[in-house]
Amino acid sequence: MKQIILIVTYLLMTFVATAQQKSQIYAIKSGHVEYQLSGNTTGTKSVWWDNYGNSSFTETKSVSVTKMFGIKSETKTHDISIIKDGKFWSANLIENKGQKGTVPFQDITENMTDAEKKKMGKDLLEAFGGEIVGNEDVLGNECEIVKLMGAKCWIYEGVTLKSEAKILGIEAIETAVRFDKNISVSASKFTPSANIKYEDQDQYQQEIFGGMSDAFNDDSDGDDEAMNLVPVKYPYEKFQKIANGFSFNNYRKMMVMNMEGTYSAMFMKGMNGSLGVAATSRKNGNLEQEGNLEVFTHSGKKCMYGKMEGDEGISLIIEIPNYDTYIILVSSSVQTKPEMLQLMDAFNF
Repeated sequence: MKQIILIVTYLLMTFVATAQQKSQIYAIKSGHVEYQLSGNTTGTKSVWWDNYGNSSFTETKSVSVTKMFGIKSETKTHDISIIKDGKFWSANLIENKGQKGTVPFQDITENMTDAEKKKMGKDLLEAFGGEIVGNEDVLGNECEIVKLMGAKCWIYEGVTLKSEAKILGIEAIETAVRFDKNISVSASKFTPSANIKYEDQDQYQQEIFGGMSDAFNDDSDGDDEAMNLVPVKYPYEKFQKIANGFSFNNYRKMMVMNMEGTYSAMFMKGMNGSLGVAATSRKNGNLEQEGNLEVFTHSGKKCMYGKMEGDEGISLIIEIPNYDTYIILVSSSVQTKPEMLQLMDAFNF
């Protein structure tokens, strides 16, 4: 069923989609920030924007030094990225090549009020395990200090003036050394260079993101069902407690969310291993009729294992009859039945 497949797909896309969101909306109409880069990457970064961030220009000149297995490597970077009217252009000026396309998920807050946007930001921060840990001045501006996924950001009116992150031994620090607010920025700043050959990414993005937002609302295809999901009866507090308490094989919780009556949680192991968990009502589809699934009983619970129709990944579905609920596990790295059952036991839904 289309609804269930989309839920599973969404689990694997949530973290990626968040990372891919390039368009930032500031509370300051226009501005310019100069950053000093330190840590494993040294150099400078300059950002100009107008129209509250709907138009922006970023230029980075840096040298990154890494050491792995006793081998030291050095990478020089001179990049420019431009966003304007929902489109982006990014260019590598050393190799003289670039990419262009449409900013994904740019309309996610289009019809939201300011209060709804603020609540969404708070909910996302909490979902990803982030928190506001204090306030501190940067260049005379009082910033909120946000801690999220091993990184700390000092944010003023939506503008990050300082950030610190250390991941897998690689340290990256950006510190603003100049901050100009509400200045006049020439429109030519947001015009991409004609000397760069840009590779169009729109088709690739469509394949990756697949019009996901449209799929959740489009009922124009007579063969597919509209995304009118029945809210799950499983208590969210119980789902959240189990997700927060999950500890197995170095997985790290990234987020727990309640998406209008369908729950999801995302975990990562290293840089490539992802694990998604969803809870949805059984009224949203009979999964026994989906794809090539093996039906069996484990720890007294009815389970289904295999590939669902239209999905390349392996899923384990657990039936919770007293809440009329399906719990769905999907992993990018764990696919054998015994391994998936180990994950099920570790969650103990």
